[in-house]
Amino acid sequence: MKHYQPRRGNKYILPHHIYYETLWKIKGYYWMKERVEDIILATPDRDGQPRGSGISDPTYSKAINMSVYSHTVNVIDEERAKIQSEYQRGVWDNIMHGTRYPDDADRRTYSRHKSKFIYSVAVRLGIYKP
Repeated sequence: MKHYQPRRGNKYILPHHIYYETLWKIKGYYWMKERVEDIILATPDRDGQPRGSGISDPTYSKAINMSVYSHTVNVIDEERAKIQSEYQRGVWDNIMHGTRYPDDADRRTYSRHKSKFIYSVAVRLGIYKP
């Protein structure tokens, strides 16, 4: 299914490239969530060979890598929680899997909630400055 941004009657309009960048960040949600868990459980490779003049701090490296992913995951979680509960599942499934919106409300209602969600995530991640 092609994702597009409704233009008529929509106050949450993003530039085309920012809309798709944010959409793909949201689609990478589960990968980022797994990556955070993998970073926590990972141990650095030690082969006994010198690495050069750099200072090795595996804990700091883990913290930096984890903060990038965990911030994005937290923003998506918080903005998803702001969607009205009856529309959360439909909006989420449409973004993640391309499924049709449920028939319990009008398509425009779901579309409006989806636009607001994507717009809010873009603003909170610093991708878009209104």
